[in-house]
Amino acid sequence: MKQSLKILSSKQSLYVTLAIIIVSTITMIMSVHSSYYYVMTKNKTVEAMKQTSALTVSALQKNITNLIEAYAISEYDTLVFNEMESRDMFAVIVEDFNMGKILGQESYISGKIRDVEGNIVDYDAQNPQQRKALEECYYSDTYTITSHSGGKLGAITIFISDQAMKKELNQIIVEALINTAALSLLLMLSLFIAIRLFILKPLSNMVSVIAYSDEDGIPINLIPEYDAQEIFALSATMNTMIKSIRASKIALLEQHNQLRAQKNALQYQATHDALTGLANRILFSERLEHAIKKSKERHSQMALLFIDLDHFKEINDSLGHEAGDEVLTIVTNRLHETIQNEEVLARFGGDEFTVIIEGLQKAEEAMLLAEKILKVLSEPITVDHNELYVGCSIGISLYPDNGDTPQDLLKYADAAMYAAKNEGRNNVQYYTSEMTARALERVVMEASLRAGLKNEEFVVYFQPQVNGRSNALNGMEALVRWQSPTVGLVSPAAFIPIAESTGLIVELDRFVMKSAMTQIALWNKEGLNPGILAMNLTMKQLQQNDFISFLADLIAKTGCREEWIELEVTEDQIMMNPDEAIEILREISRIGVKIAVDDFGTGYSSLSYLKKLPINKLKIDQSFVRGLPNDGEDSAITKAIIALAQSLNLEIIAEGVETREQKEFLVQNGCENIQGYFYSKPLPADKMKTVLLEGLN
Repeated sequence: MKQSLKILSSKQSLYVTLAIIIVSTITMIMSVHSSYYYVMTKNKTVEAMKQTSALTVSALQKNITNLIEAYAISEYDTLVFNEMESRDMFAVIVEDFNMGKILGQESYISGKIRDVEGNIVDYDAQNPQQRKALEECYYSDTYTITSHSGGKLGAITIFISDQAMKKELNQIIVEALINTAALSLLLMLSLFIAIRLFILKPLSNMVSVIAYSDEDGIPINLIPEYDAQEIFALSATMNTMIKSIRASKIALLEQHNQLRAQKNALQYQATHDALTGLANRILFSERLEHAIKKSKERHSQMALLFIDLDHFKEINDSLGHEAGDEVLTIVTNRLHETIQNEEVLARFGGDEFTVIIEGLQKAEEAMLLAEKILKVLSEPITVDHNELYVGCSIGISLYPDNGDTPQDLLKYADAAMYAAKNEGRNNVQYYTSEMTARALERVVMEASLRAGLKNEEFVVYFQPQVNGRSNALNGMEALVRWQSPTVGLVSPAAFIPIAESTGLIVELDRFVMKSAMTQIALWNKEGLNPGILAMNLTMKQLQQNDFISFLADLIAKTGCREEWIELEVTEDQIMMNPDEAIEILREISRIGVKIAVDDFGTGYSSLSYLKKLPINKLKIDQSFVRGLPNDGEDSAITKAIIALAQSLNLEIIAEGVETREQKEFLVQNGCENIQGYFYSKPLPADKMKTVLLEGLN
């Protein structure tokens, strides 16, 4: 390299020598000519501007004095306009002291100015664009207007733009360009001969050498060296580049491999869920379409499972999204262990998962897998020392029985999943054609429910709670009924699940509380002694930030005492997040309101949590009462619940009691509080008042 530099420094540059001579000569001639012509034109233009300004002022001063003294604004305005029109003025501004005094100003300013199109328009001192245009004028001069007696009447300011000068200068530039073009032709002719001999021919030889290359396009031979300094430098540089290309070939291959790995990583991110690593909706759709295609070709059956976690939103709302993400991760791991084929498992979105089952021999195989999933997901999940019970609802659609397109199978599996939720959650449903109709009914029901709340179509019924030994009334449970103007009385089983899933249950619960507490307070005021008022609330209601203050405010407004109120919360809702439930229920207990666990025996509560809950009463679920006294299992469970309540010093009540045998069994085994159709169905307020007055028949 050092030897090459030494040779390079000894070479004479003919191209530079010729270029310096030609360019220097032309540049010198053009510079002198252009400078002289520019200065002369500029001086001439400036002198013309001054003469024009002087002529304009002279013409105006002859006539404007009398007009200003006569306050003839329009006349001298016309005078200014005519003068501007006859001469190449940019603007003429007149300051009128006489008119200014009349207007209470220092001076009245008027005049004319040319707009961007060259038209003469009135000058507006408040117009920022006009003021800026005046500031940018090339030349201006101000002259005083004096009266015949020598007093100052005002001033005239002449503004001249540099447009004329620019025209002249533009002409100079054009002429210079023409001269330059002519001389450039001469220069190009001279340079062409030199370039042809000393540049083009060597370059042509270089191209020939470079064109002779290997399969990767790298020249086989190095480029020959020439005497001219620049050509020598070029050939030396290109030879260095050829050597560098050969040396960097391996590095380029490594970069290519890295890019391929990055592309694969991006492809994975685009088709997989970031949290769980499962296939996302995009990849799931592709796999479902592929599975349907294979099933068509093989004339085989396949199934799609649509899994939705139960009560997942409550976990997010109460424990936060980090806890929710941990639950999703644990659920994913359990699904992996159960399915053992991640190619068919996907996270569809949020708390929804899908499973594709190919090659089914019979539809029952899909049910068997779904039941396994139900079992593993019903087991408690521990997150941040909180034991959570999630569970899931699963819908199943079958190919080809239910559809032969991805859209149909997904739609029907989703409908079946919602049917599973409506059946009480934590169960599996096959799709049936009736589900589509029910889905439509659900949409209509939700809209009607919202309208019903707005139009106050709901009423509160009361079902008596009776001492089974003395038949005396102990209290009553408030139950909501929907008196629709279009379809009549709507069953709670039809609208309560929709109210819970849409969040309308909060508003509905509060309506029941307000109505029932107002009625109980009124009956107590009338001396009717209605006893304890039981109201069934959801955990969603209790989790509202303002619930405690709402309850206290309602007690104060209705006149209903704390000791008259008993709030019922179902066991499964408590066990969704028992630690949070304990804290909320303790706050309710502190203000003197009683708490009962509803549907006891159907959930997953443990004795350790039951012992911590600030509860006053257990309510035996009607599913155990229904088989009494003949069903051995129901009898054993009922006795165990009664014994548990007695050991914890809790009150006990049974719901759904319909026969004398059921009542007598319960009373004999220590459960004296009875609620059910044996004594009375739920009654509207007027009929309940009759019971309070006359007693139960």
